[in-house]
Amino acid sequence: MRNNGDPELKEAQEAQEQIRVNKPSAASMKNERFLNMTGITFQEKSFRNMIDFNKHVLMKILNSNNQHAAIMRLPKNIRKTLKNNGIITNGWQKHEITLITLDYLLG
Repeated sequence: MRNNGDPELKEAQEAQEQIRVNKPSAASMKNERFLNMTGITFQEKSFRNMIDFNKHVLMKILNSNNQHAAIMRLPKNIRKTLKNNGIITNGWQKHEITLITLDYLLG
């Protein structure tokens, strides 16, 4: 049937795709519910938790003269986690704390 170009099969596939596109995902529904309960998105809450958990490390970096050197002294798994969560920048020979993180830490 697939090789024959069955029109009914094509219509069924298009209808299925249309349903898939219009159906809200479970993740977006959970995020909306979390937003209604707390007033912030799940991603923002995760970001804040990550900063609070690593606050002592971030304060050491801020108090150092050279942020790049202080970041490079961190264990690789911590650096990777901080980069993945947008807390430090991922640059070549220029790692530093992002402006959003600075605003949250100092604000």
